[in-house]
Amino acid sequence: MAMYQTTAPAIALPLPRRLFERFATWRRQSAVYRATMDELNSLGDRELLDLNMSRADFDKIARDAALKA
Repeated sequence: MAMYQTTAPAIALPLPRRLFERFATWRRQSAVYRATMDELNSLGDRELLDLNMSRADFDKIARDAALKA
């Protein structure tokens, strides 16, 4: 009988998998947030006026978009 176990016990697998999934979700949401902010920041004042938006709304809009991703 081996002194050290060569495979991880079944109970240890879910935690790393959950951590990886949370990390992957964070990365995806961060990418969507940054892309949304970049696109919103590229809008001019006239376009914002046409859309009835202000630059103060950008953070909320980008966060909402990221949470939907």
